[in-house]
Amino acid sequence: MKVRLGCVLLLVLASACAPSTGYGTIVAESSAVAIPTPTSTAPPAPRDVPTETHTGKGSGEFTTTWPADQVGFFTFECPKCTANVIIDTDGGEHGLVNAIGAYRGTTWMNTDPDRPTKRVTVHANAAWTATIADHRSIATAESGKPASGKGDAVLKLPAGVTRIQFTAKTRGNVALWVMSPEYRDLILNQIGDLQVERDVRGPAYLQVEGYETSWTLTPS
Repeated sequence: MKVRLGCVLLLVLASACAPSTGYGTIVAESSAVAIPTPTSTAPPAPRDVPTETHTGKGSGEFTTTWPADQVGFFTFECPKCTANVIIDTDGGEHGLVNAIGAYRGTTWMNTDPDRPTKRVTVHANAAWTATIADHRSIATAESGKPASGKGDAVLKLPAGVTRIQFTAKTRGNVALWVMSPEYRDLILNQIGDLQVERDVRGPAYLQVEGYETSWTLTPS
């Protein structure tokens, strides 16, 4: 199920704030082997990029100047939203958020340099803030130390990690994606409470997608 990538993704490990409460992306149930998003090339090595912030109220659209050759980490906050929160783009990832009600979460974007994001469309019914930041904004999940959160999040796994334990409490679906120097892979796609272990080789980024999911991740 792994997708081989042609370039090397150099991960710079840094720490940042843990993700806050929010609703995660809704992922369709799958009882069979999950199929990863097709991709042909890995993003280039990360470099420092100034943070980009956009604000609005209700549904709207904004243009991003994020470099086409850099992975960005998209954090969306709408604490007073009471209806569907849907974020779509013209890039390779398409939908970034699909949630209901108050939301705060982080996902990755611009992972396919052949289809960079230039336009972001927001569907919301309250005031919101969208932030795009570089690799320095992502917290590191240290080996042997539990990292906990709720909703969508992206974490870094340092070199030397070979396995993760993951526990989730949720009424909906939870998925885990990993993006390493060699591949991008969907390693979990399940509904309901769970406690699992998965082989994951660091350094890598790990993305948690979960609808109302409280989770704990422990690398080893």
